[in-house]
Amino acid sequence: MSTDVTIPSGIITQQSADRARVIRDNVWRAAVLVALVLLWALLSTMSDLVASPADSLNALAERFADGSIYRHLNATLQAVVIGFLIAAAVGFPLGYAIGRSKFLGAVFDPLVAGAFAIPRVIFFPILLQIFGVGVGAQSAMAALAAVFPIMVSTTAGVRAINPLLPKLARSLSLSPLQTVTKIYIPAMAPSLMVGIRIGFSIAFINVIIAEFFAARAGLGLLALRAYGMLDLPTMYGIIVLLAAIALAGNLVLWAIERRLGNKL
Repeated sequence: MSTDVTIPSGIITQQSADRARVIRDNVWRAAVLVALVLLWALLSTMSDLVASPADSLNALAERFADGSIYRHLNATLQAVVIGFLIAAAVGFPLGYAIGRSKFLGAVFDPLVAGAFAIPRVIFFPILLQIFGVGVGAQSAMAALAAVFPIMVSTTAGVRAINPLLPKLARSLSLSPLQTVTKIYIPAMAPSLMVGIRIGFSIAFINVIIAEFFAARAGLGLLALRAYGMLDLPTMYGIIVLLAAIALAGNLVLWAIERRLGNKL
């Protein structure tokens, strides 16, 4: 007896179309990156203030070869990760509570909106007084900056949940923890991931800004020193490294978001 399974042609056509779309998108992304590098190379021939891509990458490679960059790279990544994790640990429960409670929403919505508009960098001198110059102040700066987008996206995600879902949880006699993990989090996942990606980006940006002002180590400090010494290739090389880290982090979070979206 034959055990051959016939796959509907429509499924094959859809899979082929999806693969073609992915290939097309990747080609266009690569083309944009190549165009940016070519524009950078062109600008470097027109101004002494712009180091060429080759010189910048060579300077960056030398920093890695002599090991001088690792201390700064570690300081920046450590501050970003610590600050982001603190922001997530604070932002998720606060956003959830505000979204679930009409009273808390009425009290805190205008306060959060107002605080969101305040540049967090103005608090950096206070953080320096509390934590001193170092990773502690940079981490606190990242946490203070990233907590608001995470909180706001969590609140929005809670409020966008179908009102029938909590009733479903009660009908299934789910515990509060089960209601959160099995009902709320899956329904909130798209909004949560947007907040996480924005929070990561803002945490990263604010760590670099903090390193410009006061730091013992960090890629922002290293770039500022290179600028002060007119070492433009090193400065541009560090900028490329910072852009690569930010891009890689967002791509990882974007991939997680897509995977979660496919499962939910």
